[in-house]
Amino acid sequence: MRPLDLLVREHVAPVMRAASFKRSGRTFRFVADSGDQAVLGFARHYVDPDAAVFDVGYRIVPAPYWEWINRQHWTSGQVGAPLALGPAVVAGDVIPPPRAAHLPDSKARLRSRWALREENQRICGEALARALRDEAIPQMVHLLDRTNLLQECRHPTMPVVRLVPLTGLEILLRVDDAPHREIEALLADVQPAGPGDDFVAWVRRRLATRGCAE
Repeated sequence: MRPLDLLVREHVAPVMRAASFKRSGRTFRFVADSGDQAVLGFARHYVDPDAAVFDVGYRIVPAPYWEWINRQHWTSGQVGAPLALGPAVVAGDVIPPPRAAHLPDSKARLRSRWALREENQRICGEALARALRDEAIPQMVHLLDRTNLLQECRHPTMPVVRLVPLTGLEILLRVDDAPHREIEALLADVQPAGPGDDFVAWVRRRLATRGCAE
């Protein structure tokens, strides 16, 4: 078994399983009752012949967002599940401690890369399990609540990155339960992304499925 897969099996899978995440290879997924998903996965980088260098990242994918970006194929029923490091509204990285980092002195994006070496396998695995248990999993669970996610995007406190415009995100997070008049007020501030942008029309169609406007 390859060292990274062994690390996932021995150190990552037990922690994620305890938090009710379902595993598929190097991907771990939690689906909330709302249909919103948290997906965590690994990205391998072949940049060091002496180490397995990788990132560990997670994405928060609300159900309305996933339906929106797959709207052209939604009715066919052929839309797959969100990818571990694919489109999402929020992204976060699991940052390694210096002794498990590939470039521990880097201040840039490369600081997120882990380095699994023959001599640090136990240290790396235990550090990753601890980071998942103490930081990443609580963050993901917190952000799966749409109210928490919206609050975080409005007033950031966590080391995560918002990937969609705030107004559009608020609409997507509130479209299933906010009063119609409040969604309409938000839609008034939406600027079309370009010719053929049908976001406003799509939101209004989704609102219509909820019944008569309040």
